[in-house]
Amino acid sequence: MSYTYIAGNTIRFYTSTPFTSISGTVIDPDVVTFKYAVQGETTVTYTYTNGSGDPTGTIIRDSAGTYHADISTTNLPGLWIYQWGGHPSSGADVTRTAAYWEGTVTISPPAL
Repeated sequence: MSYTYIAGNTIRFYTSTPFTSISGTVIDPDVVTFKYAVQGETTVTYTYTNGSGDPTGTIIRDSAGTYHADISTTNLPGLWIYQWGGHPSSGADVTRTAAYWEGTVTISPPAL
C-alpha cells in the first residue's frame, strides 16, 4: 500500500502483521531489519537483534513478532521505498524465520 505525507513529519513504519514461523506461531526473529531509500539516495538500514535491541533506538519491539520505527521526513521529499525483514541467525529463532514486507511512501514538499 502506498501513502503520501508532507515533508517534515515523522512517519511510523510498522510491521503490518507479526512475524510468524512456518507453522503460523508468532515469534521474534533473531534479527529484524528496517531499510528505506529515498529515490537516488543511499539505503539507510537499522538492525534490531533479539536480546539486545537496536543500538540506535529506532526499531522498537511492540510485542511478540511486532515492531515499529519512527522516521523523520525533514528535507527528504520524493518516493521512499521501505522494507521490513526478519532473519534467523544462530540464536533463539530455531524456526529459521525469514520474512519481508515492502512498500512505498511519497513525501511531498510543504506547499507553503
